[in-house]
Amino acid sequence: MGLSTRLNSILKMIDGQYDHIWDCCCDHGYLGQAILQAKPEAKVHFLDVVESITSKLEKHLASNNYSTERWQVHCEDLQRLRLPHPENVTNIQHRHLLIIAGVGGDLTLDMVQAVLQNNLDCHIDFLICPVRQLHKVRSGVKALGLGLVNEKIVKDGGRYYEAIHLSTLSEDDIPVVGGSMWDLAKGDHQEYLRQNISHYQRMQAQGNENARNILAEYMSLQELSA
Repeated sequence: MGLSTRLNSILKMIDGQYDHIWDCCCDHGYLGQAILQAKPEAKVHFLDVVESITSKLEKHLASNNYSTERWQVHCEDLQRLRLPHPENVTNIQHRHLLIIAGVGGDLTLDMVQAVLQNNLDCHIDFLICPVRQLHKVRSGVKALGLGLVNEKIVKDGGRYYEAIHLSTLSEDDIPVVGGSMWDLAKGDHQEYLRQNISHYQRMQAQGNENARNILAEYMSLQELSA
């Protein structure tokens, strides 16, 4: 099955050499299977907390021609995950990439925080694509000490997403309203910015105390494009 625009964009953002790539909350495992084909040097982990999903996926992978040394299925809560340490340590600093896509902002942030706390001795990259609460997520991962690697606006099925690549090794600041992902010469990006501005205008009108400052940040992007 072909990937959605959102998942295909995430796949294209996997830049670098990793020993382990984790398709977290993997559902049908479409992204992880595409990674198996695109990144032959990496071991791909399929992780989901729902046993019926992981059992079905494991049978599907076993029936295909993928070497069993190249993949592993985990029925596990990501917030309790302990990352493996290979016996033969290489000079590759970015050893683990965890992809978390398709879940809400609060849960995404909880997952990232838990993985960092449970794996203090690991170099970890995250590629996240939350479905809501982008400003809160960006502020949260920034506070956790992560740095930006790359970011991209993705439109899929009439909805906008932000795919954000983060790393424990990056020292690049994470803009809380996005930075390099914006190209306001594009109509889609202008529309997405207008949606964010309208959202925080409504929140401000409803008395949300934080909305004023967030709205000002998005408005400053609009002013820069004028």
